[in-house]
Amino acid sequence: MINLFDSSERQQFLSDTRGLLRGGKAVLGTGLLKGGTPGEHLASARNLARYGASMTGLLEAGTARFPERIALVDDEGELTYRQLRTQARLTAHVLASRGITEKSRVGILARNGRGFMVPLSAKGYLGYTVFLLNVGASKQQLHDIAVEHNLDMIFADSEFDEKLPTDVEGLTLVHAWAGPDHRTDIDFPTIQDLWAAPGDQDDSLPKKVNQGGVVLMSSGTSGTPKAVNHSEPMLPFGVIGPPLEAFPVTAGCTLQMTASMFHVLGWGVSVIALMAGCRIVTQRVFDPEKVLQQVDEYKCDGIISSAVFLKDQLAVDVANPGKYDHSSVKFIMNAGNAMSEDLVLGLEEQYGYILGSGYGSTEGLLVAFAGPEDLKADPNTAGYPVWNGRLEVLGEDGKPVAPGEVGIIHARNVMSMEGYLGNRDAAEETDGMLNLGDKGVIDPESGRLRVLGRDNDMIIVGGENIWPSSVSDLICKMDGVDDAYCVGVEDEKTFQRVKAYVVLDGTTEVSGDDVRSHIEHNLIVPAIPRDVVLQTEALPRNAIGKVVKRDLVG
Repeated sequence: MINLFDSSERQQFLSDTRGLLRGGKAVLGTGLLKGGTPGEHLASARNLARYGASMTGLLEAGTARFPERIALVDDEGELTYRQLRTQARLTAHVLASRGITEKSRVGILARNGRGFMVPLSAKGYLGYTVFLLNVGASKQQLHDIAVEHNLDMIFADSEFDEKLPTDVEGLTLVHAWAGPDHRTDIDFPTIQDLWAAPGDQDDSLPKKVNQGGVVLMSSGTSGTPKAVNHSEPMLPFGVIGPPLEAFPVTAGCTLQMTASMFHVLGWGVSVIALMAGCRIVTQRVFDPEKVLQQVDEYKCDGIISSAVFLKDQLAVDVANPGKYDHSSVKFIMNAGNAMSEDLVLGLEEQYGYILGSGYGSTEGLLVAFAGPEDLKADPNTAGYPVWNGRLEVLGEDGKPVAPGEVGIIHARNVMSMEGYLGNRDAAEETDGMLNLGDKGVIDPESGRLRVLGRDNDMIIVGGENIWPSSVSDLICKMDGVDDAYCVGVEDEKTFQRVKAYVVLDGTTEVSGDDVRSHIEHNLIVPAIPRDVVLQTEALPRNAIGKVVKRDLVG
């Protein structure tokens, strides 16, 4: 409840209300409500009332209005809204017959495409909590997640067969996508096998559904990812409003989706796209040439991507002038990685001033947005805060610093996480705002936010947060290793990579490849060190035992 006698709470309430109204205007500006019969609009409203703003509710609402419109184009072909809904409903009915309820927990380990969207779209019919698992997770991490969070089922692409947690009691495994030579010794080798094998329980879908959360996985200091729990969004217009206002987004547009759907940007835009009746064009495995081919063939209006992918896309496009027609593209949205100034300028030169970038985190989701005019004025800006909640740069005393002074970025809005699942991790908060772990400064002239880097030593590899201590701790467990320390280094392809300094104790032979293999089998792929410096000398440390980075050699 809002305490109207508290001036700060009252001001925040008024600010959020203005943001909601402004965001609502931006949503309506897309033409979302144009067209359709009163009966279709009523059916959409009923579905949203029943299933909320979940992917299920938005898919049902979209299908009520434009059932034969193409919803998804992936490696397997096209699916209309009706076809995607049919597969989602069928999946939900079979899951219900097998005892999956709103109290269940279901994981999705899948790349972009129907293998991801079908089980996520089925969620809202039953209300189960869904875990969007990182495809780069190791076998040990997937096992630990399944055990720690009591997962009942995992939908997985067969690409990840070798690391499926087959030894977890009570866990059902289903191939969401089955490629050539997929394993057949799991519970359901294809999703069609699941559809053909209903259980013996009532398969009817509940009329009233209490929606479980959507859990995104974030890196943890222990090496086991944190389970970041988000509720299904309700009227997040103040958060999604800035990009909708800045970009010429129209209902029914076509989006090329390179951003991973299991990440913040991909998940969020997929949900919003269904709300707006858009067509999502995607591919399982990123190929910059295929992205450009899809943009050309489907006349995509927008590209949803990340800096690490945009960099490769730009290189291919520039190297092949005139080969791909991208004249249909009206906006490009980046998130997950900060773009370098050279990348921003290169994209603007190639595509025009149509580039925007979102800033946030797995915990906070979108907290600031830089539109085309912002990036034109300052290629290094993170833009302005979204129109809901709070974003402040705080000093060591927990108080806001003056514009122009460096502090730690804190934020919270209606789409921020509810918390971490389990008892292992706790959110770091100040005055109700999440510590995003980045140093930042508010430009005293423009009021825009600039992100200066991590407050800690976190390494961001292609959009994945890697805690260096989780890598070095694991290296220290190897036979023949006495000590280890990891840092981030610049990388042309992924912007940053891990560099490991490893002190050997001489008891057994250890090579750089041994270190990389050990990390590959126990952490996510982006955590594998690019560079491994093997040494017998002790790490340089100061009087209190901290490693002195400037004295590291090699």
